[in-house]
Amino acid sequence: MKLTKKAQAAIIEHAKECYPLECCGLIVNRQYVPCNNIASRDEDFVIDPRDLVKAEALGQVQAIVHSHPNGTCQPQLVDNEQINKHGVPWVIVGYPDIEFGIYHKGIQQPLINRQYVHGELDCFTIIKDYYERELDIKLDDFERVDRWWETADSSLYLDNYESQGFVQVDDLQRHDIILCAVQPTKQVNHALIYLGSDGSLKSEDTEPCVGDHIILHHPYDRRSKREIYGNVWQGRTALIIRHKTLLRDSHAKKN
Repeated sequence: MKLTKKAQAAIIEHAKECYPLECCGLIVNRQYVPCNNIASRDEDFVIDPRDLVKAEALGQVQAIVHSHPNGTCQPQLVDNEQINKHGVPWVIVGYPDIEFGIYHKGIQQPLINRQYVHGELDCFTIIKDYYERELDIKLDDFERVDRWWETADSSLYLDNYESQGFVQVDDLQRHDIILCAVQPTKQVNHALIYLGSDGSLKSEDTEPCVGDHIILHHPYDRRSKREIYGNVWQGRTALIIRHKTLLRDSHAKKN
């Protein structure tokens, strides 16, 4: 996709109007359609759904656009995740030092040692990415607010695991999900992926890992890592779930 000079000029003008906040908009019929940014944080952008509906009525959305105030056109960490979730290119403009970038695919974050961004790269995202990369099983995404477990009456994990094809089991095998309650709440609010004896991954290179019972998980506000499923994590475990496609005979718990 190539931006027209008219579209570039319109994007720059919108970036100027919104500065020092991020502007956002859409490319429809090769023209720029400015949208309202309703993000709760100054460093983010969220296109107003009403503007999206209006733009889609004009034609097919060809690209998503936003600006980087006082920055370059290079995608940031969250940008890379979002680019991969959408079926259209992303246009980023650095402002006020005008620089355009068009991206069709973002950089894929590794499963091990990835940064933490709640809602984008967190303990739920690593489950979703692991199952898609390692097992070619696609799971749905779910909206969640930061620290939902401190106030919510329900659990992101307990409410949704059955709809995603998981069942509760009473033993452990590779690829199982271990659901845990991590303090200060008693809510089931964290998930571990059981890797078994060697802790290896097929989708990326991995260093040897010492131990017989290795887990992969993404702790809150820290980098994802592998470690031993020891006494501490066993004490936090609420239940173990397994995807139906991985069931062996009869270890599923009966309700």
